[in-house]
Amino acid sequence: MQRKLLAAAVVSAFAAPAAFAQSLIPPELQIYGRVNVTAERITVDNSSNTAVQPNQSNYEFVDNSSRVGLRYNKNLVPGTNAIFQIESRVNLTEGNTTWTSRDSYAGLQGDAYGTIRLGRTIGPVYYATYDYISMHNHDTGNSADALLNPTIFGNAGFMNNTLWYTSPKLGGAFTVDFAFSLLAETRIDPTVEQPRYLGLVGAYDAGPLHLALSYANTKNDADIDPGAPIRASDATAVTFGGAYDFKFMVLGALYEKAERDILGGSVDSDYWRISAMFPVGQHEFHVNVGMVDADNDSGAKQWTLAYNYNITKQTKVYAFYTTVDNDRNGSFILGGSTTTITSVPGAQYSSIAVGIRTNF
Repeated sequence: MQRKLLAAAVVSAFAAPAAFAQSLIPPELQIYGRVNVTAERITVDNSSNTAVQPNQSNYEFVDNSSRVGLRYNKNLVPGTNAIFQIESRVNLTEGNTTWTSRDSYAGLQGDAYGTIRLGRTIGPVYYATYDYISMHNHDTGNSADALLNPTIFGNAGFMNNTLWYTSPKLGGAFTVDFAFSLLAETRIDPTVEQPRYLGLVGAYDAGPLHLALSYANTKNDADIDPGAPIRASDATAVTFGGAYDFKFMVLGALYEKAERDILGGSVDSDYWRISAMFPVGQHEFHVNVGMVDADNDSGAKQWTLAYNYNITKQTKVYAFYTTVDNDRNGSFILGGSTTTITSVPGAQYSSIAVGIRTNF
């Protein structure tokens, strides 16, 4: 009996600080995140410059955009909430963290007027189309979409200095998103328009169907010619995509038309992608195929085969094979945090991987 009492006392002693710490967290504040790591064998073939990028295979551990965040939502008056989010990238394989590097913002959410966010984000164009059909691994790591046009998020990934507005649901199914960003660019020449990004999305969600049409435009975002005093550029991308849940299969697709004008020239590209997920109990089977047809033989193809086993709703183990095969002048590359590959024209990059992911 004394041993049982002692054990109970020890458990209570350890549980009390945890309970006290939990009580300090307001109910409006949520701590969330994802840890996601793969062990991979990454191969490079057909390199056009073996001095810069040798043809080789390497084993690597790759972090697939692990993250941790704080999310806050508190009612101020009936119909209006104060919101904020602080989300940070964490790298489990290399041991570094970048504070507020992902979607981080403050704003207001209203039943009548929608949601207004000010801060840093990858933007609604990406979320409504590309991310939506990337069902295998949250569009992260080396099996992520390597072919999307960077114009859709200001050629910056997560964009600084952004206003993002989302309308209430119109007619119960339609929403409109608008994003405006000043990016992180400096206006060097006053005769050139200030660098900025504009994104617009119209989306329809009804039962198993999601459809979205988006427009993105980025101006003067990069100094392509370092010797020139003016860094003028103008890039646009129009994307239509969506997904339908047939129960036995989830099918997603998108088409993108993009153009980038810079230094007196332009590059046009057409991009399409099809993805499918076949759920069987706790198992998922995935196939994903994309192709870019671009001027000057600078396109590429990517395809991925993947398998997920969902141990619980939060945790899965998985495996995939993905490859990016560039045209003669194409310079696309795998999308993970790998450090052993460099972009060279015409190369083929591939990875075979096993991994584990837990959401919390």
